[in-house]
Amino acid sequence: MEFYHDINEVENAGYRPCKRCQPEVVHSPHIETVRAIITFLVNHYKQPIGLKDIAEQVGLSPFYLERLFKQETNETPRTYLEKIRIDKAAYLLKNTNLTNLEICYEVGFQSPSNFYKVFRALKNCSPSEYRKELLYEMD
Repeated sequence: MEFYHDINEVENAGYRPCKRCQPEVVHSPHIETVRAIITFLVNHYKQPIGLKDIAEQVGLSPFYLERLFKQETNETPRTYLEKIRIDKAAYLLKNTNLTNLEICYEVGFQSPSNFYKVFRALKNCSPSEYRKELLYEMD
């Protein structure tokens, strides 16, 4: 077994770098896969989405998908999806008169208690408090 220190040595020896390593690519070789996952999440955030659904969409195993996504974004697909949903909820709280419960289901949460828990964790306040702060700022 031989080891080479740079791509030129590899090519001069008559080999090519493996596709997995892709040393000529400055950014991660997985960026397109991660973009596909994010696009899927953004386009389907209103629907119940499981790791299996995402994995089928991009052609990876659920375990590998989660590991890859976390490696590239520092968060799990579920956490990323929750952020998308809470951002959409914040927009709806600001720009509509929908109730918190209507917004909860509109942005894809299946449970109001989970919606409130995630909203508070990400925004440091409840949806009602968030709306009140926005109204207060407008006055």
